[in-house]
Amino acid sequence: MKSNGNIDFEGIIFSYIDEFKFLIFPDKWNSAFMDYSKNEIMVLIFLHRCKTANMTEISKYINAPLNTTTGVINRLEKKNMVERIRSKEDRRIVEIILTSKGSEFIDKEKDIILGFTKKVYEKLTGDEKSAAVSIFNKVRSVLMEGMHSKDTKSSRKKIKKITIL
Repeated sequence: MKSNGNIDFEGIIFSYIDEFKFLIFPDKWNSAFMDYSKNEIMVLIFLHRCKTANMTEISKYINAPLNTTTGVINRLEKKNMVERIRSKEDRRIVEIILTSKGSEFIDKEKDIILGFTKKVYEKLTGDEKSAAVSIFNKVRSVLMEGMHSKDTKSSRKKIKKITIL
């Protein structure tokens, strides 16, 4: 805290960055995890959870246009992480699924993250665990409010008035 009673948020943030900078350095994580873009990781996680999805569902999940999603899927397909499967009933329908390599990759990364999370959680007392869950839920709520207000602003059509003389 600053001497005037206000909280030094900037100081706290930079202090945490200094303390936890190892989390953002690739040598502390499986280097394979760093070979993927944010969208690629999000697609892999989405497919891991839902098992199969079409391009529209994936596009909506990663909040990207279809042409961007197509590029993401193309790159993941080249890395043998996903494959396109055509529907037997309707050949126009293409489903995207994880390959065994993609599933193994996500399982391995998930285990690393869960292991780290469990170690932290085990160090907390019962009250700290409850407080941590409550704080994470509040942080998530604030972040979601920010996303919803951003979506609302961007979804409004802007009309430019042109004066005709």
